[in-house]
Amino acid sequence: MGWLVVSDVDHTLLETPAETVLAGACVRQLRRRGIETLLASSKTFTEMVALQQLAGLAPQPFLFENGAGIGWPLDRWPAGAEAAACRQGAYGAIVAGREPQQLVCLLGDLRRRLGLRFALLAELSEQEIEAQLGLPPPLARLALQRLASLPLVWQGDSQALEVLRRELAVHGLEAVSGGRLLHVAAPGGKGQTLEALRPRLAALGLGPQLQLLACGDSENDRSLLEGAAIALVFHPPDQPPLQLTDPPPPHCLLRCPVVAAGPRRWLDAIEEALSQVGAVAPGR
Repeated sequence: MGWLVVSDVDHTLLETPAETVLAGACVRQLRRRGIETLLASSKTFTEMVALQQLAGLAPQPFLFENGAGIGWPLDRWPAGAEAAACRQGAYGAIVAGREPQQLVCLLGDLRRRLGLRFALLAELSEQEIEAQLGLPPPLARLALQRLASLPLVWQGDSQALEVLRRELAVHGLEAVSGGRLLHVAAPGGKGQTLEALRPRLAALGLGPQLQLLACGDSENDRSLLEGAAIALVFHPPDQPPLQLTDPPPPHCLLRCPVVAAGPRRWLDAIEEALSQVGAVAPGR
């Protein structure tokens, strides 16, 4: 039985954008061992294409905006898929979520009517985005190019957040925490999108016969982590890891907290986990 790694990006594979080239080297090292990696991020389609290019990765499908969209290599476009909603470099975008402008109107109405306190990411200046997310202006502009979801900075309390979530549920939407942002999109997230994608991945040799090893750190990674045979939950030294729902699914082999993040820690954690289930020998 082979393995497929599906990994979050920020605070998991990467701690800072400066690590992108090293991250690509670590992903390629796994590939040389016969283990492919798919990235699943809250980043935008444009951000993910830029990341894949800078990392020097061969074109491979990826999830963007927490699974509200799928990036797919144009030269291997899946049979029966709709035309690409957007094209960038070697990739096309398949979008399953709502139009962001619809979400802007809805959230603006809820904010006025209910007196909720939040700022849409698009309402912040480039300097404020850099302070919030650590993204310099060129990367901040890419982060605003949304196709299927809308991020916001929550400024209210937990009770008000529950009010927002109830209102969004009426409209068939959810708000999921990811890093320092709250992401508003259709429900399902990374895990559900990945499961729906497995038949299409089979055409690339990444079908259901592969067991999943998932890497993530935030609530928006929960569905991905809880559906995997191996779940690696990354967290900073001064914070506890995300608590996954018990009991684990029957096919779950291993759940491990991983202190710190970044490419080398990511690769070490994956190799150690696989060695524990007898999949690969430890070390490089």
